[in-house]
Amino acid sequence: MFTTLLAPVRGTVASRLSVRQKLLVSKLRHGELDWQEYAKQSVVALPGRAKFECEPADSIHVSQSATEENLRRIRQKLSDAGIEFVELPRRGLDCPLLVVPRSRMRTTLSALDRLPAARGWERSFEDTRLGRISERQAARKFDEIARVRCRRRVDAPNGRELSSPCEDIIVEFWDHLGPREQRVDGSTHVSGTLHRRVRNPRILVEYLTPGMWDDAVRNRDRKVEFEAPDIYSVRGPVDVVYTWVDGSDVAWKKRQLSARGMTDEAQLNATALSASRFTNRNELMYSLRSLESYASWVNHVFIVTDQQVPEWLDTSNPKVTIVDHREIFRDPTHLPVFNSHAIESQLHHIEGLSEHYLYMNDDLFFMRPTSPELFFTGNGMSKFFPSTAPLDVAEPSARDLPVLSAAKHGREFILTTHGRTVSHKFKHTPHPQLRSVLSEMERNNPELFDAVSASKFRHPDDYSIASSLYHFHAYAEGRAIDAGIRYAYMDIARQDAALYLHRLARRRDLDVLCLNDTDFGNGDPEALTAQLTEFLEDRFPFPSSFEKN
Repeated sequence: MFTTLLAPVRGTVASRLSVRQKLLVSKLRHGELDWQEYAKQSVVALPGRAKFECEPADSIHVSQSATEENLRRIRQKLSDAGIEFVELPRRGLDCPLLVVPRSRMRTTLSALDRLPAARGWERSFEDTRLGRISERQAARKFDEIARVRCRRRVDAPNGRELSSPCEDIIVEFWDHLGPREQRVDGSTHVSGTLHRRVRNPRILVEYLTPGMWDDAVRNRDRKVEFEAPDIYSVRGPVDVVYTWVDGSDVAWKKRQLSARGMTDEAQLNATALSASRFTNRNELMYSLRSLESYASWVNHVFIVTDQQVPEWLDTSNPKVTIVDHREIFRDPTHLPVFNSHAIESQLHHIEGLSEHYLYMNDDLFFMRPTSPELFFTGNGMSKFFPSTAPLDVAEPSARDLPVLSAAKHGREFILTTHGRTVSHKFKHTPHPQLRSVLSEMERNNPELFDAVSASKFRHPDDYSIASSLYHFHAYAEGRAIDAGIRYAYMDIARQDAALYLHRLARRRDLDVLCLNDTDFGNGDPEALTAQLTEFLEDRFPFPSSFEKN
C-alpha cells in the first residue's frame, strides 16, 4: 500500500529528471555504480565468503554445450562413486533429469557435495511438492528430500551472470515398490519397480520396471529411450537466413546512387531512402553470438548479401554460407535492389535451404535459451507472433511507412484469396518460414513475386511477403498457428536510448530482442553506435565460432 501511495510522487519526480539523471538513479537503485560494484567485490573477497569464478575467457558459453557439459560432469561424479543412475527423455528446454534409487541418496549427495564451489557449483534441495529445503533443514528432514538441483554459475568478464536455469541438472530419488502396489489403471506394479515421488506432471516417464531400469543401465549412454522422437518435437533441421548490408561500402554506394538516378523518389516514403536503413554497426556479429549461445540447435546459417562479406566473418566455418543476391533472384535483370521487401521475396530460392527456417534481420538477438519448438510445431507447422497493434483501415499510400503500406496490401491479398480480414500487425521477431509454402505461393502468384522483386527501393505498392503475408496465408492454409513469444522492441534512435538500453541489460525474461534503427534524424550516429556497441558487448562478450581468430 505504501508503494502505491508513493507511485504518483515517483512519477512526478521522474518527469522532472533528465535522461542522464534517470540513468544515474537507475544504476544507484540497482547497485551498479562503480563504487557499489567495488563494495560488492570487497565483501565477496572477505574470508569465508565464496567467490564464483567465471569460466576461462576462451571458452564459449553456448547454452546447449553448457547444459551438456554440466550433465557430463554430474554423470561422471555419479559414475566415479559407483552409483547406478539413468537419464530420462526430456522435451524442449526441460532440464536434464537423472534418476537414482532412493536407497543410494546419501552416497549420491556425498558425491555431488564434491562439486567445486569455487567453479560456481551450488546445490539446492526440493521436496515432493518442489518446495525448497534449506541446507540446515536437509539434515533434519532428510527423508523429505525428493531431488537435488545442481547448477553452475558462469559469469562474463564484466561480472554479469550468463548461466540460465535451463542449464541446471536435476537428480531425483525414486522409490522401489514392493509387491501388489496399485497402478492408476487398477492393476498392480511389477515388484521392484522404481516410482517417482515428485508430484509434478511435467515429465515423460513416471516409473521404471526392473527390466526397463536394467536395459537403461546396460545402455552405454544410460538413457531411457523412446522408439521414435517425441510427438511434439520438431522433426528435421532448422536453418537461419539473415539479410545483411554494409551501407559504407564504396562499391555498394555507387550501385545505390546509380539506381536512385533512375527512380522517381517523389513516389516513395522518405524513410525508404534513409541512411540508417543501411547502416552497419556490426549487429550481425553480436546476433550470431546470441544465436550460438541461445539457439545452438540451428542447423545452418545463410547470410544474404549484395556482393559483400563481413570483414570479421570466418567464411571457412562449415555452418555458415554467404549467399549473393545474384544466386537467388529468379530474374537477375531486377538487380541491384536496395529494398528488403524485394530481397525477402527470393529467400526461399537459396540452394540447400531446409524446409524449416527462420528469416532474421541482423538487429535481432536471442536473449535466453530457446528451442525449435518456440518457432515450429511437431506436426510441421510454423508459428507466428501477432502484435496487439491494429492495422489501420485506411488504404495504402506513400504517406504510410513502407512496412505499413506493405502490410495493407497483404490484407487485400488475404481478403481476395481467402475471404478473411487481417486486423493486426506483427511483432519484430524472427520469422519462422516453411519453404514449401513460399514456393507454392510463388507458383500460384508469379506476377506478385515478380513485381516485388523488381522494386529497387521500398515502394507503396510493395508486399511484405516473408515477414507478414506469408504468416496469414500459411495460417489460412492450415500450415501455421499464432503463438506467444517474450520479446522487446527498441528504436535505438529514441532520445532516452542510454536509459532504455540500461534497463534492457538487466532483463532475463526475454526470448528475443529487436534493436531497430528507423531513422537517427538529427542524432549523433557515432554516439549511437558507441551506446549500442557497449550494450551488445556487455550482453554478448564471448566471440562466436563464426568470427575470425
